[in-house]
Amino acid sequence: MERYKNINSINEVNKVLKNLQELYTKKDESKIDDFVKKGFSLQDGFATLGSGINQWCSNSNDIKELIKFHFSNENNYWREIDFKFGQAKIFANENVAWVVSIGNIRNILSEDGQIEETINKVKDILKGEERSKENVLDAARKIARSLREIDRGENYVWPFRFTCVLIKENDTWKFHQMQFSLDSESFSYRFTDDNYDKSVFEMPKANSNVEIEEVRKVLQVFQDGYTKRDLNYVDEYMKKVFLLQEDLVVIGTDAEELCLGIDSTRGIIASDWKYWGDFKMNVEDAIICVNGEVAYFTTKAILTRIISNKEILEWISSSAKDSFESEGIPKHKLMEALWDMLDLLYENQKGEKFITPMRFSGVLVKEDGRWLIKHAQYSDYTDGMPGVRI
Repeated sequence: MERYKNINSINEVNKVLKNLQELYTKKDESKIDDFVKKGFSLQDGFATLGSGINQWCSNSNDIKELIKFHFSNENNYWREIDFKFGQAKIFANENVAWVVSIGNIRNILSEDGQIEETINKVKDILKGEERSKENVLDAARKIARSLREIDRGENYVWPFRFTCVLIKENDTWKFHQMQFSLDSESFSYRFTDDNYDKSVFEMPKANSNVEIEEVRKVLQVFQDGYTKRDLNYVDEYMKKVFLLQEDLVVIGTDAEELCLGIDSTRGIIASDWKYWGDFKMNVEDAIICVNGEVAYFTTKAILTRIISNKEILEWISSSAKDSFESEGIPKHKLMEALWDMLDLLYENQKGEKFITPMRFSGVLVKEDGRWLIKHAQYSDYTDGMPGVRI
């Protein structure tokens, strides 16, 4: 894999990343148009994904609006943004590079403001004509979450994931695909039956050629493994879809799911197959780009699970046990346990079927004539306050 550790290219990419960090640090909206014009390639396959469900950017205007949203102060938690590019993993050859970084968002939210906002939300939930246990649980969990967050102080730090692919265009490195995502805590988006808006899975018809279809076949093999979920097949599956080297990077949806290397990647695959449910990505219309011996993709996905009442109660018990046995301030442990209980009871009240929209993206490299995944990321959609706080 030395051919993806081109020092000159990595140094050049670092300068581009530094410029992105500077843009986000200064938050000067007058600089956005020029930055997007010079810094993004709009070649076929362009895609930039924000953390929200409606933040799929397919053109320059979309990406400008996403950046403006990140800069906005109104109803927005993206304040002081540190991409932590100094600790990022960067892979590059002469023409294409990809970056994996875990950054932080910092914000200060006053106790009084949080209380007022929570009271207004609870009032809106309870003042409706419809009276239901679901509404009461929703109101209670919002109060529990607010109290939990307030008790931790007014300085908020949330982790986020940033991944991107850059290509060299006219001797200039430009972003071609990019994704912002937040760690999951609960079910930010969930459907309870199959009557959901199909746009959360459907995508425009993708471009195609022989190389793209070779990559698509690998994604189909990846999908077939998640469809069958045969734990006896994991090791053989790993050889078919992943480049089994220690700089393999797979990012899951939960805060602790930053998998580096073969063993941790095997662990997340086995865990997904055993516990997750039916994961289905849109293979047919995945956005795939091929640049020499590097390919990269992004697509939409749906995760469907049946979680019984018994299983929810087991989750509640296990979550409370974990909270009580963890290190930390006793009051924080109680608040954490209360939030988890109410959140799970609220979700359970909505039914046993959980349908969650997701995204899936990654990078493949060609090794001995075979396309294999070098980096992959599963992510949920998150709007509003991030769920996981440092």
